[in-house]
Amino acid sequence: MNVIINDKICTSSVGQTLGKSARLNHSHVGYICGGNGVCQACYVTVQDGADCLAPLTDVEKAFLSPRQIAAGGRMACQATITKEGTVKVLSRPEEVRRILFSNPLALFSYGAEMGHDTLQQIVPGISNLIGRIVKGEMGSKDALGDFMESVSGAFGLVVETLPNYLPFKEQIMGLIGNLPVQLPFQLPFSTPQTPESVIERVKIMAPAPKA
Repeated sequence: MNVIINDKICTSSVGQTLGKSARLNHSHVGYICGGNGVCQACYVTVQDGADCLAPLTDVEKAFLSPRQIAAGGRMACQATITKEGTVKVLSRPEEVRRILFSNPLALFSYGAEMGHDTLQQIVPGISNLIGRIVKGEMGSKDALGDFMESVSGAFGLVVETLPNYLPFKEQIMGLIGNLPVQLPFQLPFSTPQTPESVIERVKIMAPAPKA
């Protein structure tokens, strides 16, 4: 069973949620609430393989707008893999990153749509959350365990990707390289360069001929 998250192939198994698969494979999906379905940080767009996932949960129906659902939106912490196949998804941060470097102006409409979706689902989302709190579903040992696992997964993601995925490192370095002036400081992820003014000149002396 393969789950492809932001073009990264993740080994998964039936019964796992997309969020669980992302954590185990250190893939870029939000882990903030520990899979308790309260933050939408793990929002993903299913691009292929939706039939391999369980139907929308009550949590997703409460927090996701009809527009998001129609576009293939799921909450990774809620979407469970139910059969073998290949599922391909795009996380929200990666979607934003791609828009930023392909069509930056589109971010305004994208942000407006997401803001409208959030406002539209505030009442049903809060109602769902209160209902789960009343039932004791949010303070269980399982919920705490999920949260700790999420923290561990997030830390693993940072350790694995930070050297090569400091926010838009290559794009930032490309932009800096095109600046007409040199920065007066060294970025933490750039290759140190030795200023010409401090290059030590060494005079090489030929050995004296033997008598």
